[in-house]
Amino acid sequence: MGAISLAVAVAGAVGCRVALVLGVGPPWWLALGAAGFEAAVVGGLADWFAVTALFRHPLGIPIPHTAIIPARRQKIVEGIVSMIEDEWLSPEVIGSRLQRIAPSTLIVEWLRDPGHVQRVGEPVRDLLRALAGILTEPEVAEFVDRTIRQQLRELPIDPAAGRWLARAVENESAATAFRTLALSLANLAERPRTSAQLQWWLERTARTLRAEGKRLVPLFLRRKIVQRKIIEATCGYASAELRDAARDPNHPLRATLLNAVRGFATRLADRDAPALAQAEQLRQALLESLEAMPLVQGMLGQLRARLEQDLDEPDGYLAALVDRELRAGIVDLLDDAERSAAFDQWVRQTADDLLRRHHHQIGVTVRENLEALETDALVAQIEDRVGADLQFIRLNGAVVGGLIGLLLAALRLLGG
Repeated sequence: MGAISLAVAVAGAVGCRVALVLGVGPPWWLALGAAGFEAAVVGGLADWFAVTALFRHPLGIPIPHTAIIPARRQKIVEGIVSMIEDEWLSPEVIGSRLQRIAPSTLIVEWLRDPGHVQRVGEPVRDLLRALAGILTEPEVAEFVDRTIRQQLRELPIDPAAGRWLARAVENESAATAFRTLALSLANLAERPRTSAQLQWWLERTARTLRAEGKRLVPLFLRRKIVQRKIIEATCGYASAELRDAARDPNHPLRATLLNAVRGFATRLADRDAPALAQAEQLRQALLESLEAMPLVQGMLGQLRARLEQDLDEPDGYLAALVDRELRAGIVDLLDDAERSAAFDQWVRQTADDLLRRHHHQIGVTVRENLEALETDALVAQIEDRVGADLQFIRLNGAVVGGLIGLLLAALRLLGG
């Protein structure tokens, strides 16, 4: 645009002068036009020189005080850094902006997006996943086994324990526990592995009886069809009775077991010496025979696998629980006006403290980015951003120069 205006001015000036020489048209009109176009040429050239001198030497001639940006690059960089660091992004300016922002409101709005909640919950799930990995460490299994033994060893055997046991038997939880135990035993009776173990036991019993000189009973016990019939009848009867006992509150098996526990609890509460001795013997037998380590290791291994599997699933129960509790906890906290105000104030004070400590990093960042640019690249970037405006400057120079030339020529003609 600037080059076009300059070319028009030059063509106009040349055309007017040629017309004057050839005597084409009124002389005063051509003289006025020639003066305007010549002034436009001067203004356009002057602005071209000024604009070009900002970025490079005009026509490649190293005229003093041209190529200003390349020559004064370091000073310009320091000026930009100082302006941004000390004026545009000073601690006071940023602090004033922070005072107009409510961080609590921004966080609550941000948490309305489930994707953002999941992003916040990811580190928590990673932490839980890492903690789950500790469950299978030998130290954890040893700790659980040691804790079980310690709790069993410290369990008091006294009238208070008897009274507690009596209350527990009468509680609804006792019925629930019996029902769970009965159903578990019924399921155990129906398992193929249980049948296989019973068959092995019958085989072993038959061999033992035969070794002792008995013939008739081992003869029957060693027959596969007899073994199968005995096992089927035993397991089927046990399963049916246990399921009936789980369903029927008045089942004899349930009544017998609960009455036995009630009687034992009453004897303990009455300080019955044989009952106290039996309880102590039972505890000692459990402590001596308890092999909880394999069971504990198996349970911890299963727990770890289940935790890791659930945490790896985006829609898993634990993953959803983490996301739900995180969002609910944060939103509930920030919904309270007093806590929200305290949180906003804490954020502002923390940000202000960090800003004042590390404010120089703003200038360092700007300086590093500017100094990393080659001079030609820096000049090109500036030209790309202001090039259109610079062209208008050249256009305005030609237009304003031409108007001033016309005005002066008109005044000269009017003045005779």
